[in-house]
Amino acid sequence: MKIVKKSNQINKYCINNHQKIGFVPTLGSLHKGHISIIKKAKKENKKCIVSIFLNPKQFNKKKDLLSYPNNIKRDIKLCKKNGVDILFTPNYQQVYRWKNKKSKFPIIKNIMEQKYRKGHFTGVIKVMEKLLNIIKCHKIYLGEKDFQQLVIIKNFININKFKTKIVNCKTIRNKNMLAYSSRNELLSNSDIIEAGSISNFIIKLKKKNKKYNLVRKKIISYLKSKKIKYDYIENFNITNFKTTNTLNKKSRIFIAFYINKIRLIDNY
Repeated sequence: MKIVKKSNQINKYCINNHQKIGFVPTLGSLHKGHISIIKKAKKENKKCIVSIFLNPKQFNKKKDLLSYPNNIKRDIKLCKKNGVDILFTPNYQQVYRWKNKKSKFPIIKNIMEQKYRKGHFTGVIKVMEKLLNIIKCHKIYLGEKDFQQLVIIKNFININKFKTKIVNCKTIRNKNMLAYSSRNELLSNSDIIEAGSISNFIIKLKKKNKKYNLVRKKIISYLKSKKIKYDYIENFNITNFKTTNTLNKKSRIFIAFYINKIRLIDNY
């Protein structure tokens, strides 16, 4: 595996190998969810590039940025172990000094995280604009746990006609049904069990019911009984991202809740 820190170096490589590259952008602190995405990218492309860049522009609170888990030595080992061809680890200047044409910003509709994390998606799009101009790739691989982010990036790629295809990657969960997330490292073992019980409860509810309004009431009641704070609980049709009261394969329940002051998001 080759580790590259300079943007011009990896850009030159990508221009010559565009049709062979599967790209996995990350903030670092890799877990089993990331590994699953990397394996998929590795399987479907001749070359797999992973980026690790903790983008400060997508953190609306400095405290969240400073507390975000960081273990680059472990991340490098995991990338080597799982056959990553190139690991891109730029600093801030290498990403944001990159000159590219100005892109159109997608209209954000029905995106719940936008309300609670002001400026977050502006920061996400800014870094994706830079990374997609630096790393000319055939396919980009994104996890469905951050489904709202995935929708925004997909819209951004479509309206700006980037020559890259988005590949959705399913959410990977532990045996307790909690989705793997870098923020899980900030949780204790008992916190992880508690968070997993919420996921388990919602997944089972959705399987047994077809009307969302009833399910929402039961979720709220369950959270109140556990004294767990939440920001939102919504149900969306994922084909058009509009609210719906129907629960089926085309709909997902989206939630943001707090376990011991750590904010977790998920969708089911």
